[in-house]
Amino acid sequence: MPGFRPRFFAPAGSVAGPGDVLALDAEDSHHALRVLRLRPGDECEVVVGAAVHAATVLPGATGGASKSVQLRLGAPLEGADAGARYEWVVALVQALARSASVDWSVEKSTESGASLIILVPAAGSPRPAGKDSGKQSRWSRIAREAAKQSKQPAVPEVEQVPSFAAALALTSQRRLRPVVLDPLALQTLYELLAPGGAAAGVALWIGPESGWTEEELEVLKVAGAEPARLGRGVLRTETAGAVAVAVARLALGDW
Repeated sequence: MPGFRPRFFAPAGSVAGPGDVLALDAEDSHHALRVLRLRPGDECEVVVGAAVHAATVLPGATGGASKSVQLRLGAPLEGADAGARYEWVVALVQALARSASVDWSVEKSTESGASLIILVPAAGSPRPAGKDSGKQSRWSRIAREAAKQSKQPAVPEVEQVPSFAAALALTSQRRLRPVVLDPLALQTLYELLAPGGAAAGVALWIGPESGWTEEELEVLKVAGAEPARLGRGVLRTETAGAVAVAVARLALGDW
């Protein structure tokens, strides 16, 4: 794979440095062997904690599906070679929509640099509230694959919550500035964030296909959410999240 080094994330809790051998988990090992078809000597890169290391595939991991891929870590990568680096937390609070739309939103907002994705039921969501563990797992996998492909510094946490209150509690705990995307808002998201950002970052609330109801907008207003629009047009819910994350990163000088 000339010119391309696939990225992996070390298993949680891993501590390793240059010269150490690191084993990928089962999912990444399968992806490395069956999808990317890596072979001994191929180069890749691994995120270990806050560092990104160059790595080389070691012999002995090219057998059956149960094999674990072993990597020899090289020096930490610096600058552009290390991929994305962010100062601010940019969270996406996405109203639940059709499954395909949520899949798209999770994938593309991860590629755009979302730090956290919170999925919340809204009045316009197509199904009642209630956590679906199967879909939750799929959305987490989608985020992981998108983070690897787009050279993100971490896999964004994907959390499905049962209510507005739960979503507001999560963003408040992290000291995130709440912004509700509304195509009728007078100020653009870029204009709102460019002057100074927020204490720790921003939480971007994206409505369902039918938009937020007046009652939902009032709840967000009482919670301190500021309205902003992306531009002069109206985007689909699955597109708006990724665009909002990208605009926020640009406005914060964090792209």
